[in-house]
Formats: sequence, C-alpha cells, structure tokens
Amino acid sequence: TVKFVIKAYRPCDRFPEGGKMSQYLDNLQIGEFLDFRGPVGEFEYLANGDFLLDGEACKATKFNMIAGGTGITPVMQIAAEILRHPQDTTQCSLIFACREEGDLLMRSTLDEWAAQFPDKFKVHYILSDGWPKDWKYSTGFVDRKLFEQELYAPGDDVFNLMCGPPIMLDRGCTPNLTAIGHTKTNLFSF
Repeated sequence: TVKFVIKAYRPCDRFPEGGKMSQYLDNLQIGEFLDFRGPVGEFEYLANGDFLLDGEACKATKFNMIAGGTGITPVMQIAAEILRHPQDTTQCSLIFACREEGDLLMRSTLDEWAAQFPDKFKVHYILSDGWPKDWKYSTGFVDRKLFEQELYAPGDDVFNLMCGPPIMLDRGCTPNLTAIGHTKTNLFSF
C-alpha cells in the first residue's frame, strides 16, 4: 500500500487553470487505479551524507533545504532517511515557505523531528500572504537575510537542496544563496 498527500490546486487569479494533475487525482474515486513509476531523478541520498548527483558520488555533512509549498516532499524524504538512522550524523536545516499557515503540509511531523533531533534537524517557516497575530516565524519571501540567519554557512561540506515554484527558486533561492557564498556546484533544484 502506498499513501500520498496531495493538495488539489484549484483555479485562482494567479493560476486560472489551477493544477491539472492535482485536480485529476482529486477526482479519482476510491478503488480506481493509477499507474505510476519512480522514484527517478538526478539526486539519490545513500547514507551518512553520501549521495549521488547525476550518478557522481558526493558527500555533505550538512544539508540546507528550502521548500516552497508542495516542494516539501523531496526534501522531507531525504530528511526522513537521515533521521531514521541514528548513526547518520548529517545535519539538516529546512526553510519551508508557504502562502498561509494552513498550507504548511506535514508541519506536525516537521515540528516533532525538530524536537526529537535538535542536533540533526531544524525547521523555520515563512509565510507570504497571511499569518496569525502570534506567528513567531518569518513573513514575506525568502531572501539573503533569512538564509544568513537560518541556514548553514557556505562550505565544501554544505549542500543546498531546493524544491518549489520556479519564481521562488530563480529569484529568491539561487541568487541569494550565491550572494552569501554558496557555489552553484553546491546547489540542486528538484
């Protein structure tokens, strides 16, 4: 049995057609079948900070992870694999960006991980469109200052994983990570 968390993206002003695939999946009835394959990709986490990037062996002691919306899924899988193994000392720092607090998928799990593994996993949230009065995290959009405050400093042993909307990756993540000293060879977008 395989379980999925799928957010159905409905049409809105910014995306008049919404998410075609998510709406299709939302309309499936219980008992209907769906063929899929995977995981496939250019990044494969092995263990103890070892990973393959386009088939090439690489090593990191720390991962900066930046996720926007449903882009949490690939970075969360990597963090889960690291945390599942007590002997894996790889550290993860996650910034999770969403429009509103209700969009923070799997937040309770992320908060549990941060409490259970404080030396290996930390999480920081940022909301762009609305937040409660008692919100203790960031607001607005990902930027250089946020990265300097929340992520691991640049180094040969630090690798940056990103997944989210193209505008966030192209305007928020890549230019600000390189501005604080991370090399493009240490950046990867899912």
